Amino acid sequence: MLRLIINENMKIYRRFRTWILLVLLVVISVGASVAYKIETQHSTIGWRSETRAAIQPYENRLKDTSINEMLRREAQNKLKIARYRLKHDVPPVSNSPAEVVMTDSGLIETVIIFTIIIASDIVSGEFSSGTIKLLLIRPYRRLKILAAKYIASVQFATLMLGLLFFVEYATNAVLDGFGNIHATDLFLSAQGAVVQQNILAQAVKLFGLSFVPLMLYVTIAFAASTVLRSSAFSIGISLFIMLIGNSLVNLTMKFEWMKYLPFANSDMTLYLNHLPVRSDMTIGFSVGVLIAYIVMLNIVSCFVFVKRDIAG
Repeated sequence: MLRLIINENMKIYRRFRTWILLVLLVVISVGASVAYKIETQHSTIGWRSETRAAIQPYENRLKDTSINEMLRREAQNKLKIARYRLKHDVPPVSNSPAEVVMTDSGLIETVIIFTIIIASDIVSGEFSSGTIKLLLIRPYRRLKILAAKYIASVQFATLMLGLLFFVEYATNAVLDGFGNIHATDLFLSAQGAVVQQNILAQAVKLFGLSFVPLMLYVTIAFAASTVLRSSAFSIGISLFIMLIGNSLVNLTMKFEWMKYLPFANSDMTLYLNHLPVRSDMTIGFSVGVLIAYIVMLNIVSCFVFVKRDIAG
């Protein structure tokens, strides 16, 4: 089994496309960090003025009766932290690489997209190139071959997520210095109270929480790659599913059953800010839902791959 996994990893990293994606991720990460540095350097008002200016939009949002429950809770949370910051004279941390890592956490979506591109091709690419026949005549069961490909996809996703964190942190450390790794900032506790917590620990937790939904999209792409024989179709369908996810959640927000959709649970980082899509959802519930979808998709992949006639 180990030899199969090593072989699949070699296939991934022998491809020029893989290295293009890795280099692109590094470039995007560095670019985002530099842009953030430039933006904050050109700020001419102090943190108190910025915080006061942010309070009014939050108050206006709470007066808007048309916004959904999630946006209302987000405004309440940010308003609570802003008022606490002013009342207790707690300035935001300005020289912590971890703080910028958290600010640019949206780049995790880039990791998901790049991982989808690789996972969507790992099985269908064998059919497209005709190498699937050479692969299946080897003395290994089909399930072992498929498992090796899935594990290699997960390993690549893990590498990309770790690379993003490392490059962002290192870039900001070079630009601003490492600062104090024990630096704290304001966050909300599970009980809704404003507390000071270590920023680096929060950043690590944010990336750790992102791993489960990343595995969901890896599994979706892998399943598409297994069911379909075309890499282009696999990539296209997987990216389409990812892109319509948020729109589908917004459209079904008022229905209780929407919490069972994978997309309603795919942004685990919301729990870091105590902003689940619905107030009756918990982190344990979301993890359970995502794992259930991952298991079901893998069962489908195994069934299709084992039963497929490669001569056709």
